[in-house]
Amino acid sequence: KKRQMKKSAHKAMQLIRGWAKNGNVNVVHYLRILEAELDLLQGNVKKAEESFKAAITSSRRNGFRNDTALAHELSSSFYKAKGDDYWTKYHLECSKSCYQEWECSEKVKLLDESQS
Repeated sequence: KKRQMKKSAHKAMQLIRGWAKNGNVNVVHYLRILEAELDLLQGNVKKAEESFKAAITSSRRNGFRNDTALAHELSSSFYKAKGDDYWTKYHLECSKSCYQEWECSEKVKLLDESQS
């Protein structure tokens, strides 16, 4: 299953890289999210952390509030797996704030419930 996930990730990344190369800056944050997840599958924790940060920055800069929320949510899960409570809570709160701004209160409720 891990091999299949890697193959799918590489295929999607290749497609998105092509779009970004052709000038579509609206997909760069998706590429960074995929890179982060793939880095995690390959055990490249430091690179994954950098890719999550890049995804957050890119999506925020380009006004994709929903994708900023997702990137923060995934970052929160990443730090939770590392046992880093401070960054887990920080990214979870940022995620909830972004989802709230995006008027997605049901997602905020789900995240609150997952904490309890």
